[in-house]
Amino acid sequence: MAVSSGDIIRGVWGAWRLAKRDTGGMAMFDISPDGAAKSFVAVALAFPLFAVEQAMALGFRWPLLLQPIPLAIAAVGFLASWLVLPAALTWILPWLGRGQRLAGTIVACNWAALLISSAAFVAFLLNALGLFPGQLGFLVLIVTEIACFVYEGFVLRTALEVELPIVAGLVVFDALTSELLSAWITGAVQAAL
Repeated sequence: MAVSSGDIIRGVWGAWRLAKRDTGGMAMFDISPDGAAKSFVAVALAFPLFAVEQAMALGFRWPLLLQPIPLAIAAVGFLASWLVLPAALTWILPWLGRGQRLAGTIVACNWAALLISSAAFVAFLLNALGLFPGQLGFLVLIVTEIACFVYEGFVLRTALEVELPIVAGLVVFDALTSELLSAWITGAVQAAL
């Protein structure tokens, strides 16, 4: 199961097309079980962005993040936050009668999560660098987060073809678990320092 640059390009391009509300973006994905496994390369592509965010949160203590224990905590926590939704979908989709859409949904969500991570990182970085006056930076972060939730909902609705309340529930579940894991990661890394 080698992941080629073509796999990555098709995955990112499909997610980009979905971001433009083009449901044809789903056709770019390899929605086989092998394609679902390959789509987890998006985790490796997004981790450096997460690591930079963690380092910026630590301020002048950022070199301490490179020690083995804090780095392992951050990596495991990040991976866990990425795996929560696919694990939940494995249980939820058969219950909804959408089990056959599991692989395609995982592929779409993984590549979309890479775009979401990138957008959140850019907003965080611009805010952290002080490029927005006053409370505008906070507003940009909130608007970016809302846009990411809407995008995730569109991706889930396109991949699953389910009603909006189900999609909303999945997005809220993912947001809550991600925030809880993010808080745990930040606390655990700082405690390990």
